[in-house]
Amino acid sequence: MSSSSNNLFELAKDYFKAGDTDRSEYFIRAVLEVEENEEAYFYLGLIQNSLGKMEEALTSYYKAVSLNHEYGNPCNEIGVLLLRMGKDKESVYWLKKSIRCSKNDAPHISFFNLATLYKLWNRPERSLQYLHKAMEIKSDFPEALKMWEEIKQNQN
Repeated sequence: MSSSSNNLFELAKDYFKAGDTDRSEYFIRAVLEVEENEEAYFYLGLIQNSLGKMEEALTSYYKAVSLNHEYGNPCNEIGVLLLRMGKDKESVYWLKKSIRCSKNDAPHISFFNLATLYKLWNRPERSLQYLHKAMEIKSDFPEALKMWEEIKQNQN
């Protein structure tokens, strides 16, 4: 990414973190006018998803993955969106792809999402396996610990 595009992208991320999706989207699209970038498409997808535009978000995430097949963050988001849309089997594919990617900022989240899916499918053993992997990566993960305890309690 060129230095000017990088500056615009950093501005976009700052606005996104501050909750200003309009300004964030403006700067993301400015970056994408100059050059295609998987992270810019990923953030565009996050913005679209936060605005309830799930189909547009999926398109942006797919574009990010098409630019970098080893980028796990959009794969995880695709999996989560497909799960929300009731497409469980497709969701599993993308969540598992996410954990295999070499570039993934939060693989523990992908493992947690897989655990959630297997919990919904009433597969507690499989869910516990994925929760264990999530907590190995991030030991301080209260949501995973809470789900772990719920599943263990229901098994007794």
